[in-house]
Amino acid sequence: MKLTQMLASLLVVNGLLITGVGADAADPASARQVQHGRKLFNKATFEGNGRTCLTCHTQKTGALSVEQVNRSSSHDALFQHDAADVIGGNTFDRVHFNATFLVTIDLPEKVRLAGSTARSVTVPRGVPSVFNTAALDPVLMYDGRQLNLQDQALDAYFRHSQITEVPSSDELNDIASFQKTLFSSDSLRQFADGGAAPELPKAVTASEKRGRLFFTDDNPSNGNPIKGRCVHCHGGPLLNATSPGANAIFGIPVGTRFISAFVSEFELGGGTPLSYVFNEGESNEITVTSTDLGRALITGDPADANAFKISTLWGFKETAPYMHNSGALDVDQLLDHYQLYFNFVENVAGIVGFGMSDQDKADIKAYIKRM
Repeated sequence: MKLTQMLASLLVVNGLLITGVGADAADPASARQVQHGRKLFNKATFEGNGRTCLTCHTQKTGALSVEQVNRSSSHDALFQHDAADVIGGNTFDRVHFNATFLVTIDLPEKVRLAGSTARSVTVPRGVPSVFNTAALDPVLMYDGRQLNLQDQALDAYFRHSQITEVPSSDELNDIASFQKTLFSSDSLRQFADGGAAPELPKAVTASEKRGRLFFTDDNPSNGNPIKGRCVHCHGGPLLNATSPGANAIFGIPVGTRFISAFVSEFELGGGTPLSYVFNEGESNEITVTSTDLGRALITGDPADANAFKISTLWGFKETAPYMHNSGALDVDQLLDHYQLYFNFVENVAGIVGFGMSDQDKADIKAYIKRM
C-alpha cells in the first residue's frame, strides 16, 4: 500500500480519532482493514472497563497529557483500575499530576527483590505516542517488552482495559494496520513510504542556531571539542538512536535504542527505590537499587538497569510530559534534568566542557520549539 497515494487528513468526527491517511483505493482489502481498525481503535471495549485505545492514545498527539487528563470527566473510563494511586483504588492524584498508569511486570528468573518473596513489581509508566511508531519504529514500549503491534494491543487490552472478550487475530491485525497510518507530519509519512528522511528545521535567531548545534554537532566524530550533545542519543533519521559521537566518546554502539538518562538514578518524578538482586549466589551477583529498572526487568541483565527506549524527537513539543514515568512535566523540567545529567557526566568522567550551562538550556529550548 503506497502511503503517498493515501489521503492525508486530520479530522475529528463526534470526538473520535480518524486522523492519518486513507487506504489505497486500488487495494480495497487494505482499505477495509484500516477502516475497521480505526473503528476498533476508537470504540472497541471488548467487554472491559470502558476504555478504548483512544482513551489514552488521544487524537491530538497519540499520547496522553496532563491537560487531557484534567479535561476528562470524573466518570470517564480513563479513571479506572491502573489509573488509581493504588491499583483498584478510588483516588487518582498520580494520573492527574503526571498522566501515568501503574504497570505490573513479572521479575525475570534470576532477579529478586531484596527482602521480599514477590515475583513482580508495579511501576508508574507514561503513555508513549502511537504517532510515527507503528510504521517506523520496531521497538515498542519504553522497555521494549512487546515484539509486535498485535501483541502490544492485546497486552494493553488485558492490562489496562480489563477485557473479558478476547479480540481475534484479524481484529488485532486491523488495529495494527490503522496505527501504521498515524504520523505527526507529512514528511514522516513520506519517509515511511520510501521518501527522503525528514530534515531538522532551520534555525533563525542566534539562540536557535546555537541550540541547533546540540542536534547536529556530533563531536568528536567531526573533530570538534567534546561537549554533551542531544544528538549523542537522538541521532539517525528518527532522532531516536545513538550516534557515532556517542560511540567515540563512551563506546556505545551506534544505533543503540536503550540507554539510561539517569531518570531512575536521580529519582526524577519520585518513585520508591527498591533493591534488586541479580544472579543471587553466583559469582556475578549484583544488587541494584532503582525506582524503575526499565529494560533490565525484561532481559534480567544488570547491564540494562535503568535503561529505557530512546524516543523520537519528531512531534516532541506536542507530547509532554516527558520520560518513561512522565517525570518531566514540561520542557523546562526536562532541560533542568539534562543539565544535572550532563554536569554529572562531566564531573565523573572528567570531561571538561561536557556539561550544560544555563545559556545552553535557553538555546536548546529556543530551537526545539521549531521541531
